[in-house]
Amino acid sequence: MKSLVLRPGARVAAVLSAATLGVSCLAGAAAAAPATAEHPDAGNGFAISLAESSSLAYVGSSVTLTATTNTDVGPTPYFITVYSETTGAELAVCGAGTTCSATVSQSSPGTQTFEAFVGDAVLGDGHPGFPLVSSNEVSVTWWRFIFPGHPGRG
Repeated sequence: MKSLVLRPGARVAAVLSAATLGVSCLAGAAAAAPATAEHPDAGNGFAISLAESSSLAYVGSSVTLTATTNTDVGPTPYFITVYSETTGAELAVCGAGTTCSATVSQSSPGTQTFEAFVGDAVLGDGHPGFPLVSSNEVSVTWWRFIFPGHPGRG
């Protein structure tokens, strides 16, 4: 099972190690040719999109948000996160596969905007720790039908 990256400093250590390796190679140390990556590395090649099952919904009804990537995040250290830009809530975090879905509803009329990310996940802070790529934003508007001649009913 994949573990979450909880410390931002771990990313710095990995970058420093890579920089040190680069210095060693420049200094003439022999190094094997890098293997061809099977999965995108640090955003190179990752793509993500977000779709909603409906952009208009009645108050109290559910809408499904589905984030889709071009590569399985399972064998990588990254996660797919579906996020509400409006409320700051993390709605779903998925550590494997190419899709991640969240079902949302709202109890009063209004609009929310959503976005998805591929990146390191830090659960609980409402945003990926280190987003590699972000999706398009989608908005969903919840509304209440009010019958003419019957104020307050809907």
